Amino acid sequence: MTDQHEDHTVSIRAEQAVLGALLADNDALDRTPDLDASHFWRNDHRLIFEEIRRQVVAGRRADPLTVYEKLADKVDDCLRYLATLRQSSVSAANIAQHAAIVTDKASKRALVALSDEMRELAAFHQSAASCVDLMASKLEALSHRKTSGEPMRMDSMLSDYADVLQQRMDGTIKPISTGHRDLDAMLDGGLERGTLTVIAARPGMGKTAAGLGIARNVAGWGSSLFLSMEMARNQVNDRNIAAMGCIPIKWLRKPSEADAPGSQNTFYWTAMTHAFKKSQELNLFIDDKTGLNMLEIRAKARAVKRKAGLDLIVVDQLSFIVGGKSDKSYEAVGEHTRALVALAKELECAVVLLCQLNRECEKRTNRRPIMADLAVSGSIEQDAANILFLYRDEVYNPDSPDKGLCEVQSVKQRQGEPGTIALGYTGNQTRFDDLPYPWRPQSREEKPARRGFGSN
Repeated sequence: MTDQHEDHTVSIRAEQAVLGALLADNDALDRTPDLDASHFWRNDHRLIFEEIRRQVVAGRRADPLTVYEKLADKVDDCLRYLATLRQSSVSAANIAQHAAIVTDKASKRALVALSDEMRELAAFHQSAASCVDLMASKLEALSHRKTSGEPMRMDSMLSDYADVLQQRMDGTIKPISTGHRDLDAMLDGGLERGTLTVIAARPGMGKTAAGLGIARNVAGWGSSLFLSMEMARNQVNDRNIAAMGCIPIKWLRKPSEADAPGSQNTFYWTAMTHAFKKSQELNLFIDDKTGLNMLEIRAKARAVKRKAGLDLIVVDQLSFIVGGKSDKSYEAVGEHTRALVALAKELECAVVLLCQLNRECEKRTNRRPIMADLAVSGSIEQDAANILFLYRDEVYNPDSPDKGLCEVQSVKQRQGEPGTIALGYTGNQTRFDDLPYPWRPQSREEKPARRGFGSN
């Protein structure tokens, strides 16, 4: 038992220090909640750690003799080695630091193993893309290894909480504004950092326009990242310029129509100049790679964070995220939503995830969506702090009196009450605006007091 192998992937001394501390003070196990037997390099160390933990969890005292009774035929010179470990431990005071060394070395060994596996896959796998996806999911799992702190009494947290309350009163800590007055009010001030908000709708309701609009609004004062897995970069640019310049998007796609007689071409070029100037002032980052996995999303977000800070990430959309350890769609969705929540917490930003609703709402007389219309909604409902549904009545009823209105229904709000507000929607500019008048949900029979936006 004299193996003192030490390199960048192994520290026998740290492993021995942890085991000796546990044999000297079983209560020290509570200070190593993330440590697992698999983190130890030597097999006999794995066996010893697992037996100590088993006895302590069972409420029994673990010492060299009790551990020896279970491992005598599995560990060479067992009793002598256990006694040496116990005697070499002066104190368990540094067990957390020693355990951190053990887990770090285990992670490095896992990285080396992954690199070997990657080399083999690159030589024999059928495609580079599938090889990358497989490795990305494994790296993502490794990068999200569990870390825990000790539980805290509530009274010990009150001082920090009082500071947070004071910062909220001073305005130094405040929610992230969506740029829409009534939506912010419904969300108790806006989007909260460290949380996931889901915006869901049927196709054609404007969910991409809504997500992109919020990203633009945040980019006016902060920094936002729009991950466009559904649309190419120039399509995103079309929408941004159209919305900021109040320009019909068809003029951007066919500029010759804007120059045609009677098409207000002077307005077109003036509005275009204004939109370009305004866009240059935005701290908006756009990525149009399709089929991103969570490791790539995390890497792109962290790169923006390093470059310009990051307040908001908008992911368009859930169904385009690839990878994950499960082949089952509902389990994969759960992996993605949990990873997005973890990313929001890590980067201290808000994440908005766009989702498509299933067709069930179109089978009902009232086609306004309900929670059951959100595909594999269990994990989404569990992980999201806010879930918003978009509904435009004119999509189903062209003569609707609510033409130009988009209802935004909050069906889940972790820190507040659900509700419904309305925004004006100008479809040919893919633009959402606040309404200039009060609005309340109305039944089909009620005649609205005012008309909506975009009725021309």
